[in-house]
Amino acid sequence: MEKRLNRKIDFAFQDFKHQIKNKMTESDILTTPEGTSILQFIYDYPVFSITKLDLQKRKRVKNSVPFHERCCALRANKEQCTRRKKNGEKFCGTHIKGIPHGEIKVGEQVQDTTKKIEVWAQDIKGIIYHLDKNGNIYDPQHVHQNLKNPAIIAKYIKDANGDYEIPTIF
Repeated sequence: MEKRLNRKIDFAFQDFKHQIKNKMTESDILTTPEGTSILQFIYDYPVFSITKLDLQKRKRVKNSVPFHERCCALRANKEQCTRRKKNGEKFCGTHIKGIPHGEIKVGEQVQDTTKKIEVWAQDIKGIIYHLDKNGNIYDPQHVHQNLKNPAIIAKYIKDANGDYEIPTIF
């Protein structure tokens, strides 16, 4: 698609340059040295081109709202609304006007159960693993991608000398 657009733009630019040249010859501007240098500048000017990147749709970034900041209204599917509450209000801008599907009860509101686990990189027999204090070894790709629930690929043990060992990788 961009080839067609680039061809059209190129044709329009060439036509524009020829029209400028014709106008300059009618006005006797080309006979002067300044006129020829201006015409040379016009013909040497690079043509605008479109790339595939220009035509790509931008990815939408979806922000997750913490549970304690979520609107307390129910949606049509009986789940809690995912929008952010208005300041000093119980509901989002849409649900302040009305809550047709009801309101979430105090005990029903979903609590944030995520917990942060500290992970460090440890060299075990020449390979870098990501460990936590509970004896888990995490998938390095998941750790680098900062996924919410990285996969546990193995368990480690610490021997009497303080060295780390992996009995089995599953």
